Amino acid sequence: MEKKGAAAPPRSGREILVGIPWLARAIDKGRMLLEDRIGDYVFPCAIDEEILRILGLTDGEFLEILKGSRDDAEVLRALSWRVSSLGAGEWIRLDAFLVRYSRLLDEQDREEGRSKRVTEIS
Repeated sequence: MEKKGAAAPPRSGREILVGIPWLARAIDKGRMLLEDRIGDYVFPCAIDEEILRILGLTDGEFLEILKGSRDDAEVLRALSWRVSSLGAGEWIRLDAFLVRYSRLLDEQDREEGRSKRVTEIS
């Protein structure tokens, strides 16, 4: 189900960019906020903040990256040094993410009309 006021729902939190679940969803919600079309979605929510904390970013810094990037590829280039410097502890937290938030992700995917799946995008 599409949220009121939003043109289209953000990508699933299960979608994985450069090994990081939820990042695609945070990018979409951040862009929705910047474009004043976030509707009932929230940015930053607690999970956005968790992912940004792992990357060593504030929500404001992340939004600045989004403002200066035309697409995901540019966002990922801007984040590449942060991703490459993640330690074992951060990767363990990211690996556990899909298990820890499984019920929430199932609910979001159902509400937004997606079937459950994990997608890896490099």
